Amino acid sequence: MSPSLNVINTTLSLLLFFIGLIGLLTQRQLIKQIIGLKIMLQGVTLGLIHAGRLNGDLDFAQSMVISALIVESVVIAVALALLVNIYRHYPSGDVDDLNRLRG
Repeated sequence: MSPSLNVINTTLSLLLFFIGLIGLLTQRQLIKQIIGLKIMLQGVTLGLIHAGRLNGDLDFAQSMVISALIVESVVIAVALALLVNIYRHYPSGDVDDLNRLRG
């Protein structure tokens, strides 16, 4: 693999991670935060595949990515279930309105 392709893959995975992190931290709508989390997790999986390819152990990297995708799907499913319940009580979906949920 050429060195320029290594730089492009590393830059792309870091760019995806930071775009997701910025979306997660700056957005006030809950659905946009979940989308930012999903983008961030895709950057991590791309980084895992790239690291496995650089180390020459692509089988281990693929098994790590499959495990990460399973965990990611569970996290997204729980987040979407919470999102549905939040939209029932607060139709605006604004995160700032959730500070009234005291239990």
